[in-house]
Amino acid sequence: MRTLAEIAATYDTDKASSPGYLGDFEEVFGQRRSQPTAILELGIFRGGSLQMWRDYFADGPVIGLDLNSVNVTDPGGRIKTYAGSQVDLELLDRIRAECAPDGFDIIIDDCSHLGNLTSASFWHLFPNHLRPGGVYVVEDWGTGYWDSWSDGHHAGTDVMRTGPRSESGGIAVGLARRLSRGPGLIGKIGRRSSRVLTRRLPSHDYGMVGFVKQLVDECAMPDITAPGRGGLQPYRPSSIDKMRITTGHVFVFKPVAPSAPAGR
Repeated sequence: MRTLAEIAATYDTDKASSPGYLGDFEEVFGQRRSQPTAILELGIFRGGSLQMWRDYFADGPVIGLDLNSVNVTDPGGRIKTYAGSQVDLELLDRIRAECAPDGFDIIIDDCSHLGNLTSASFWHLFPNHLRPGGVYVVEDWGTGYWDSWSDGHHAGTDVMRTGPRSESGGIAVGLARRLSRGPGLIGKIGRRSSRVLTRRLPSHDYGMVGFVKQLVDECAMPDITAPGRGGLQPYRPSSIDKMRITTGHVFVFKPVAPSAPAGR
């Protein structure tokens, strides 16, 4: 059985430029490979990725949406393409009704890489058109750190300071070592050092990075809305089961059992 990288190499898709990039997909999707899988991909360039997904998964519709009309050769008839915007919610509803009445198992956003547009698509498709147990993938979220991207911005030195400052591990590791040295803990290290535990850490909220942080907030919703903890009411569970973040992707897993509706 061919790997995803081997399949991608035979088609016109920029996903084939990095085997590691495809390896992330294969780790998450490998167990679904032999199952009928309904896929929707936003942003398809010339359609090569749709052919790749068709060959990788045993069965199921492979649907693509792009601002431009894209014609893809597919003798078996599994591939279908639409022209339109990723934030045309009526079109997204129609695509599901025509191609996957029971919902999609996988939705991949390789479209605008703009935070507001990606957020609008996600908060419509994830709760309404992704099946329970499905996976939503956001590609190239790192554009939020690019000055050259229309809604990106360089991270700056404040974000860099969140990592280790030296080979010994910086503030976090140093504090942990001090805390581990016997009784007293916080009292032993004194007021000045204890403030490190509660200070606000440097952050970066532009574009796609800001959207990813929306997803982190949604994962934390049980704590955000827990009585006596996060402070917001009423309590509700997260609509996200779990997330996996890699250099190029954010994989968002939907719970198998339905949870409270969410949106932005």
